Amino acid sequence: MSSSETHPGRRRGARALAWAAVLAAGLACWAISLAGDQPRAFRALLVNFIFFAPLATGMVVWSAVVTASRGRWSGPVHSLALAGISFAPVSILALAGLWAGYPHWASWTFPQYQPLGQGAYLAPTAVFVRDLICLVILCLLALLYVRRRTRSRPGGLAGGLIVVYCLVWTLLAQDLVMSLDPRWSSMLFGGYFFVSGMYAAVAAWTLAALLLKPPDADRMHDLGKLIVTFSLLTTYCMFSQLLVIWYENLPREAPFVLARLRRTPDMYYSLALLCVVYLGPLVLLLTRWAKRNRWFLGVVSLAVLAGLWLERWWLVTPTILGPQAPLQLGLAEIGLTAACLAALALGISWAHRRLESRTDFEAVEQS
Repeated sequence: MSSSETHPGRRRGARALAWAAVLAAGLACWAISLAGDQPRAFRALLVNFIFFAPLATGMVVWSAVVTASRGRWSGPVHSLALAGISFAPVSILALAGLWAGYPHWASWTFPQYQPLGQGAYLAPTAVFVRDLICLVILCLLALLYVRRRTRSRPGGLAGGLIVVYCLVWTLLAQDLVMSLDPRWSSMLFGGYFFVSGMYAAVAAWTLAALLLKPPDADRMHDLGKLIVTFSLLTTYCMFSQLLVIWYENLPREAPFVLARLRRTPDMYYSLALLCVVYLGPLVLLLTRWAKRNRWFLGVVSLAVLAGLWLERWWLVTPTILGPQAPLQLGLAEIGLTAACLAALALGISWAHRRLESRTDFEAVEQS
């Protein structure tokens, strides 16, 4: 075997060892934080769960979207979308961990909210049992879809997976995020949550493709257009919520906006999200060159992912800690985020090699 054939294997092995080291170090940092400050450690777990879990399952759903629409453009990068299924066990374990630590972060169970009488629907056991069941169903359906997709026989699973993804993440958004403020409710929040999850998924899919299997200019152009499209759709969903709150001017809904738009430092986080997540891709990826340049598209995708992680923190922390909560970036947040990122990277790399060896997706798309 020539050295040119062994070098890719060595590089993959070195990357895997590096990611494994990051995973171990990140978990160690989070464990140290858990021993010293359990509420902060579990808030970090919640933020990372609601960021990485819809992102990973959303990557598989993007494959279903391409399949259901009879798209033939994804070709060799299609297997990278399917590789998101590798994160499913981590997502289920993280939700189980949130159940174990709910007294430290589930604010609807805090004493100050007890007079509101949340009822049996928000009883902790009921919340986490139904959420775990729904997440497991979504992951199993995604796994079944991946198995059939590699055999070029997805059948009607593609459309079903898309619908189940939307329903499951609508439910989990209401149970784990919107319920943090028992006085606030929004009929649009579930839609915003799964749309922003698909936004994160297409940004992650693009970044993984650029790093692991650089596509040609046409496919980069298509991925860039999807990022722009979902930045606009996510912006529309958020604006629709804020518009209803402003128009109705209900005292029980206004605090959600006031805590994030009129008080420092949260107003600066909101401004950063507006520039990076909501309107940034529309400006940065407007030109044909921007969508077809590998490095520029990669930087924009990375910035979108970082901004969406901040957006998940922005949804959670001001509600639990109150307005003027500082952006905490310590052992808990950095360590667990790095560990989840390493687990996702290792899983995608491993699953991508297995899936690619089984199916020639470019030939399937053209058949």
